Amino acid sequence: MRSTVSDHFLFAADWRHIQLGGGDRLRLVHHYTTDGSKTTLSWVVCGSLSGGTGCYGAGSLGPFGHMGSVVESAKVYDIREGTVTRFLYLVDSAYGSGQTGVALNVYQRVDTIAGAYVTTTFTLKKTISLSLIGGSQAVVYMAGNKGYLVIGTSNSTEALQVNKRTLAITPLGIISGAPFSITADNYGYITVTSVNGFFVIGPDGSLQEDGGGTPFMINALIGTQP
Repeated sequence: MRSTVSDHFLFAADWRHIQLGGGDRLRLVHHYTTDGSKTTLSWVVCGSLSGGTGCYGAGSLGPFGHMGSVVESAKVYDIREGTVTRFLYLVDSAYGSGQTGVALNVYQRVDTIAGAYVTTTFTLKKTISLSLIGGSQAVVYMAGNKGYLVIGTSNSTEALQVNKRTLAITPLGIISGAPFSITADNYGYITVTSVNGFFVIGPDGSLQEDGGGTPFMINALIGTQP
C-alpha cells in the first residue's frame, strides 16, 4: 500500500524528549490523520535529531470498514537499542462483509533511532472480533488503563473489557443499556455511563462501584464534555 498522509482530520500528536546513550537529544512529533470515510489511518513522524530537523517517515494502516476509536499504550524506552515501543488499539466499527461487526486491531509500533534517522514499523499482532453491534453510524466509546481496555458502542447494550496482556474478553453486563460515554481518570479508573446508571472499573480490572445517575471522569490529557 502506498504511504499517504491526509490533512482531513488530526487524530493525535505526541511530543517527547528522550536522552539517547550517546548524549543526543531527540524531539519527535507523531501525527495521525484519517480520510473522510475513516477507512485509512495515516501517520507521519517529524521533529529534530542530532543531524537536524525534518520528517523521517510516513505510512498508513488499513483499509478498515470505519474507524471508531484509537488509543495508544504507554511507551517502553530502550536507551541501549535506541527504540520506543508501544501498542496501538484501533476499533473498526464496520467490520466484516455486512459492515455491522466490531473488531479490535492490535498493532505494535516500534520507532528505532540511529544517528540522524528514525525507522518506524507497525506490525499487526491480532484482529479480534468483538460481540458488539457496529455499523458506519455507530458511536464507539473506548478508554484504557495500564492493563485493560473498556469498549462499547451506541448500538450495544453492554460494554466489554479486554485484557491487554492476554487479549481475553470479559462482558461487562453490570448495568444494561447502551453506553453514551466511557471516561477515565489519571489513576487507571474507567467509568461506563448509560441511561440506566454507571459502573467503575479499577486499575486491576475489577468492579469498584455502580449505581444510578450519569457521572463521568476527567483527566489531565483531554477535555471531557459534560
